[in-house]
Amino acid sequence: MSTRKPQRALISVYDKTGLVDFARALVDEFGIEIISTGGTAKLLTEAKIPVTLVEEVTGSPELLGGRVKTLHPKIHAAILADRDNPEHMRQLDEQGIKPIDMVVVNLYPFEKTVADPNCTFEQAIEMIDIGGVTLLRAAAKNHKHVIVVPWSDGYYDLILGRLRSTVTGGEPCGLKEDSFNAFWATCSYDSIVASWLSRSDDDESPDFHAVRMWRTQHLRYGENPHQSADHLLIYDTEEWRHDLAVGSLDSLSFNNCVDASAALELCAELTLAFGAGKRRPEIGSQEARHGAVWHRFSTGEQCGTGFQPVKLDNPSSSLQRVDDERHTRRNLPHIQTPGKTYFVTFRVKGDQKLSPNERQIVLQACRFWDGKKIHLHACVIMPDHVHLLFAPQEVKGGQWVSLSEILHSIKRYSAREINKLRGRTGPLWLDECFDRIVRNEREFCEKADYIADNPIKEGLVDAEPYEWWWDEEAHRLGIGAESENRQQHKHRLKTGATQEGATQEGATQEGATQERGAQGLSYCCTFTKHTNACGVGVGADRVGAYRRAYLGDPNAAMGGILACDFNVQSEFAEAVMNTYTRWGKEAGSRGFFVEVWIAPSFDEAALQLIRSSKNWGKRVQLLDARNLLEAPASPNELQYRSVAGGMLVQTPDVVGLNEGDWKVATTREPTDAEMDDLRLAWLVCKHTKSNAISICKDGMLIGNGAGQASRVMSCRIATWLANDNGHADQLAGAVAASDAFFPFRDGPDLLVDAGVTAIIQPGGSKRDQDVIDACNERAVAMVLTGTRHFKH
Repeated sequence: MSTRKPQRALISVYDKTGLVDFARALVDEFGIEIISTGGTAKLLTEAKIPVTLVEEVTGSPELLGGRVKTLHPKIHAAILADRDNPEHMRQLDEQGIKPIDMVVVNLYPFEKTVADPNCTFEQAIEMIDIGGVTLLRAAAKNHKHVIVVPWSDGYYDLILGRLRSTVTGGEPCGLKEDSFNAFWATCSYDSIVASWLSRSDDDESPDFHAVRMWRTQHLRYGENPHQSADHLLIYDTEEWRHDLAVGSLDSLSFNNCVDASAALELCAELTLAFGAGKRRPEIGSQEARHGAVWHRFSTGEQCGTGFQPVKLDNPSSSLQRVDDERHTRRNLPHIQTPGKTYFVTFRVKGDQKLSPNERQIVLQACRFWDGKKIHLHACVIMPDHVHLLFAPQEVKGGQWVSLSEILHSIKRYSAREINKLRGRTGPLWLDECFDRIVRNEREFCEKADYIADNPIKEGLVDAEPYEWWWDEEAHRLGIGAESENRQQHKHRLKTGATQEGATQEGATQEGATQERGAQGLSYCCTFTKHTNACGVGVGADRVGAYRRAYLGDPNAAMGGILACDFNVQSEFAEAVMNTYTRWGKEAGSRGFFVEVWIAPSFDEAALQLIRSSKNWGKRVQLLDARNLLEAPASPNELQYRSVAGGMLVQTPDVVGLNEGDWKVATTREPTDAEMDDLRLAWLVCKHTKSNAISICKDGMLIGNGAGQASRVMSCRIATWLANDNGHADQLAGAVAASDAFFPFRDGPDLLVDAGVTAIIQPGGSKRDQDVIDACNERAVAMVLTGTRHFKH
């Protein structure tokens, strides 16, 4: 690796965010000569930064309307020459070519261009980058001697830090990781172009699919000890999908990961239906706002995404820790500088105005990334503009999410959904945006106050309630103290005195003064074994919900995956750890432990209690799932599954309690209590392997018939499990759900014989009327949902 001081840098970028400061530092601090092209050169010249035009180096003007700028031997020989090869250097001298030691390039935004429904084929073709890709590949190949910078914001500070370190005797600049990042950028770019070109005119789905995945961990083994396994993250252009951990998975097995994923999906859906997510306003509901404001001032904790092994302060702890060293081996794409908070404004294009419902769409798009890619401190969605105050999060091992990536994702998603509502196409947002780095606490307070005052100044504050989130950090910073309107509004929300009684608990941290039961909400706990629920409980208090889940099937719960949708405090942790003595013995269980415990967070007292336990401290794996209370999976995500000779791909099953499509098919309607249990049974059944029959009573799963080849056998297993686990009395008046239609009346007859009084199923069989008649004969209520939930 060369330690030669960089003398010349070629800079040619489309996204010019942060470029001026970077280029000025290269010139002023290190005396580097800058070579540049077109718009990049113009920007730097206007900023009084000396620039040598590429034309001056090559002796050739730009050709073909800009298609040919840097494709010239005097550029690429200068990049590709091996400085340790005398023959290479002799040829450069002979041709009068000076080496280029740094290449700074980001590529044309092809994906953003083709995402515009008004984009023509010709416009798309012109946005296929040729010269940039070639420059990156050349520099990446010769990374031993050339510094390659394949992204803009974030990477610039990283490179400057390395250069400064080199000056003081630190590590040389050319790194293999930079080479990887450059090839990752070109590989990703080429796959997007190829995928777009493979689409036929009448089919939105491309023939060519490129699935980019990142290995985060080598697991102990696969489903069985003789199988090897890795944990991979699927990367797409919208997000890193942290469906599983962003940390050390050393102690988790392949089966743990599979079961934990199933547990999280079920618990998250139950939370949206019954728990903290229940009061989240839906788009178009009466709770839609005229102006949407959101605050959540952080006390500095790092939000997790998907599953994250709990970090412990005590290095000697037997619980999982994040292995930082492992995650510094290689840089990830979209690096961001640590510690930066941004105030960003972007505007609606033209004279368009966002309606209240449309502003809610934008708000959901902004909040979606909170805890995944950013820490969102505050935002306001106004009729013609958006203000955001946020800090990008660490993706992995000191790497940070880029500002442009976040803004592009928010704009793209919200524009697509709003255009659907409007029944139109075309751009919604201006490409330009204003962004400012917040440098201190004073500026932070000023920007947060500005966001909070925005709707007041526009006269929207008294129209309808906004979404506000306040915590002790807001009080400490004194934000909002000068505004009487905001103080009164904050008080109404903190005391629950809002219109429609909407407290918006769905995205707050646990530990609020009011229990969910007082708000008509429930806590949710689930036990999962081999991807199927073996215990589910919902209730107005945490221990009550857990007790229901455990007693559903105490034997199956042992060694399973426990998921809770609330912060785990010491009192609850103690109850779980004493499960066997409190309930297990009486239920006939032979012992109890859990392999994995999932929750949005674990407080320090609970961690200390678990950590100090001889039986639990080394055995249980604790996983943070702080996005458990957030929105469900996007309907546009793709799910992949291996089959012989290839893969299947589908969108996720995001249909839940779509009660607007439900209808009662029988003479008798379900009672209110039956209807509550039918909702629970329907969601449990959705997350159970087909053929699935789930029986519930009083907020509790009492029998789950999973994965049988015949539906009637699933009915037999569900009723047998209910009886075997001591729920014979509860079967009287219980409800049952079926993931698909009943082909004959034998299944319902068997359920009703056991005591079931209400059934929910999709319907759609040729013999639906026979099944309905069978229910009417015995005064059993039946609800048809019209939606099947096969799960294989």
